Amino acid sequence: MPCYSARRTGVLIAADPAGRAGTMRTFWSTQNEQVYSAALLTDFDLDRTVRPPLEINSVFSGAAFGVVIPVEAALDELLSHVSFRLDPAWVNYYRAADLTENQQLLLLREVLGTMAFDMPMILALFLLFAAKGGLQRRAADLERLNRARRRLGKHALLEHIEVRAPIAAGCQSPVPLAADANRRRGPRLHHVRGHIARRGDTVFWRVPHLRGSARLGVVRSRTVQLSFR
Repeated sequence: MPCYSARRTGVLIAADPAGRAGTMRTFWSTQNEQVYSAALLTDFDLDRTVRPPLEINSVFSGAAFGVVIPVEAALDELLSHVSFRLDPAWVNYYRAADLTENQQLLLLREVLGTMAFDMPMILALFLLFAAKGGLQRRAADLERLNRARRRLGKHALLEHIEVRAPIAAGCQSPVPLAADANRRRGPRLHHVRGHIARRGDTVFWRVPHLRGSARLGVVRSRTVQLSFR
């Protein structure tokens, strides 16, 4: 399946009146305004387990299957309420291609890798929408750290605001963010994704990089492994 540079992405959700069961279709557009629909459909039912085992031959005949993430218990529990299946049009297309079982498995891994986490991300977004009034904002007091950095000729740390969406009512952090920032030892060596940052009126892009000290520990991998089931 070719890889396209997405310009816009979205999902179309067809759900029951309660919104707890339905089907989700992912789609995206490219720079030349061509629109593509994902080969897989996502079925979900938040009230019961719907994770059928993987049978590769059946999948390419339209059967549903699920995935497991043994090392991430929370995500694995959520994905037990989700199953995937090929769109009927794609079933016909792949059947006509007469793929070998190995080709089918490689293809399935490719298309699943682009959308396996769509459902968790959508649910997280819905949670934020529903909790607009319940979000907690805390600004870090970095003045002490920045004074030390300026003495060393380093740039001041950027403003840092932490936003939380507590599930339990009245949930409060035991340690204020400012106090925690001033007494922390420092981070372990870890990967930092590329991100947009702002200093005053200037907005700039931070490329992916390593941050922290290897003496305090090392985050060796940022890979999450998906297993078929």
